[in-house]
Amino acid sequence: ATPAWELDKRPAEPGTWGFRPAKDAVAETNPPAFTWRPEDTAASYDLEVASDRGFETVAYSVEALPWSAHCPDRILEPGAYYWRYRGKNEAGEVSVWSTVRHFVVPPDAVAFPKPALEQLVARIPSQHPRLFMDKVEVVRLQGLAEGRLADRWQALLKQADKLLETPPDTTEPPKYPPGTERKGSEWRRIWWGNRTHGIKAADAAATLAFVYQLSGDQRYGEAARTLLLAVCDWDPKGSTNYRYNDEAAMPLLYLPSRAYTWIYGLLTPEERQRVAAVMRVRGEDCFNSLRGRKHLWQPYSSHHNRAWHKLGELATVFHDVIPEAPAWLDYGMTIFYTCYPVWGDADGGWHEGQAYWLSYLNRFLYWAMAMQVPYGLNAFDKPFFKHAGDFGLYTCPPGTESGAFGDCTNSLSSKKIASFMGQMAAVANNPYWQWYAEQHGDTGPGGYFGFLTAARKHQVESHPPDTLPSSTVFRGTGLAVLNSTLLDGKDNVQVHFKSSPFGTQSHGYNANNAFLLHLRGKRTLIRSGQRDIYGSPHHKEWMWHTKSDNAILVNGEGQYPHTVKSQGEITHFYTSEKFDLVAGEAGDSYETLDRWARRIFFFKPGVIVIHDLLEAPEPSTFQWLLHAKQPFALGTQMLYLKTDAGKLDITFMKPTKLTLSQTSEFDPPPHDWAKLDLKEWHVTAATQAPEKALEFVTVIRMDNIIAPATLAEKESEVSSGGGAVTV
Repeated sequence: ATPAWELDKRPAEPGTWGFRPAKDAVAETNPPAFTWRPEDTAASYDLEVASDRGFETVAYSVEALPWSAHCPDRILEPGAYYWRYRGKNEAGEVSVWSTVRHFVVPPDAVAFPKPALEQLVARIPSQHPRLFMDKVEVVRLQGLAEGRLADRWQALLKQADKLLETPPDTTEPPKYPPGTERKGSEWRRIWWGNRTHGIKAADAAATLAFVYQLSGDQRYGEAARTLLLAVCDWDPKGSTNYRYNDEAAMPLLYLPSRAYTWIYGLLTPEERQRVAAVMRVRGEDCFNSLRGRKHLWQPYSSHHNRAWHKLGELATVFHDVIPEAPAWLDYGMTIFYTCYPVWGDADGGWHEGQAYWLSYLNRFLYWAMAMQVPYGLNAFDKPFFKHAGDFGLYTCPPGTESGAFGDCTNSLSSKKIASFMGQMAAVANNPYWQWYAEQHGDTGPGGYFGFLTAARKHQVESHPPDTLPSSTVFRGTGLAVLNSTLLDGKDNVQVHFKSSPFGTQSHGYNANNAFLLHLRGKRTLIRSGQRDIYGSPHHKEWMWHTKSDNAILVNGEGQYPHTVKSQGEITHFYTSEKFDLVAGEAGDSYETLDRWARRIFFFKPGVIVIHDLLEAPEPSTFQWLLHAKQPFALGTQMLYLKTDAGKLDITFMKPTKLTLSQTSEFDPPPHDWAKLDLKEWHVTAATQAPEKALEFVTVIRMDNIIAPATLAEKESEVSSGGGAVTV
């Protein structure tokens, strides 16, 4: 065909997934996933992969792709390849071919082909149940309920009996009254309250339906039917509509789908049609939101990264009664194979922090289970999942009382992530993650998910991480974690350091080159503030700004807030038994800075030296910031901090004549209604005269951990026995 129109060949912008495989990329998976810029003119796309630049020897081709991303359904022979794509408009006119990009498939790339849509649909049972179990699996689960999982089954029966006695409220959740202040207390009560209200009703239906499926007891099935039909009487365009309140809408994508497939035989044809009609509206709203935001090209919307697999559950159950459902299934599977997880990569890091790592991957485990039954796929074959539990192991060793960077991590103790670590260990067969779970006496989650998880769980050998390095770097997400030990957070000195190519976007908003210090599992030098509600004045104007972090201001101004534009990079990392080093560059994070190299030297376990090199285009003043939960004592070029975990002596070696000041005020503070009782102190060490280039050298010594006099001894040990370290 003669090309009739041009493609948009601009390079990918920040905040997009980009053209993948990128030029000269080495693929981690075989086949690699392909992504390109979506074209408003295109109704479909053609993709070609060849072993020569002239495309005379085509190794793979596919036509009429509905999305601007694709993962082939078969592996490629190891070797060098070239790829290109073109679009086709509604009139059937083709575009020119795209720029040709070269990539390599190495022999050790992980085999990870995506089955074609027709293959996926063919694997879904014609009968119900279809989700997490089929007819054969039901028989196996029934046997386990009478055998090794009898205790779990009895607990599940008690839960179901309680729901029979006291069923949840199924009245339709309210809309916001006219004039409700967005993000105010009344708005928040309804916004989150509608979510919890919907979950209580719909999850009760799913729980009762699961118990019915395994027991055959009509009481549970009829109660589930009553709840399901009541929830499906709610207006899908009302208070639980996806665009009106996606937090309330998302649970109503998957929980009714589970209940429906598990009590399918108890529903009349008319009732099935009622449920399917409502689920069609809910599914279409979610799909349109994903497509409207061009998720395959711009996949950084936080909520969309958990919406797609909930839509996938719905599409699995209703694929043969909702005409659009197969397309939803294909779109969700394409997301998984091409751009999920967007916040992590093969080394296991997670940009948004531990709370969102736990929350989002915990939810994903349902979809991982759904990929097993009915699709026969192992989601954990994807390279990211081989190291996903390392993020928890290194950032929050057992006995650690709180998390680190990112939203909502203040109270995220190691105990709270232990169950998830155990589930990950079972799927990935990782002995260190299993050891982690055992340190907290974890027995796994409860409810029907806990039963299903235990039913799939095999015995994993446990091993303490005493042979692993105590410190690590997650380069893809720009996070280094320096630990003196992984075995017990209560004996640990821990430094977190961030300098990220993801910038300060989404829930990973903390400043580049910022650091944190935990002593004996407790937050000591902290990132300050506490989220009252997402997007509140305190959240946006304090926590999203550099002033809330242990970082540096230039002329009183911080980094580009809450954006991928604020770029950082970890440039050096070294770890040994006695000494760690990490260095980052964050000059591109500022409008008023050419360079900021921060180097952190950790003489284990009790001395930290921080070296900052700053270069500005114009003479500038600099403000070096620290935050803690206790007040500092200010001296001349020195700070003292006493905490329950230990004492800190902080000395500013360079520059001299710094002006030290302290405040406990927030600008702005959290909402009064949040009642956070937030008490934190913020120190500024400010230069006086403007300069274009400046060095800070700061020494932090931890009392009762290492005596100051042994610093020289530690340095000697590193230089003589630990090998050369060059910065």
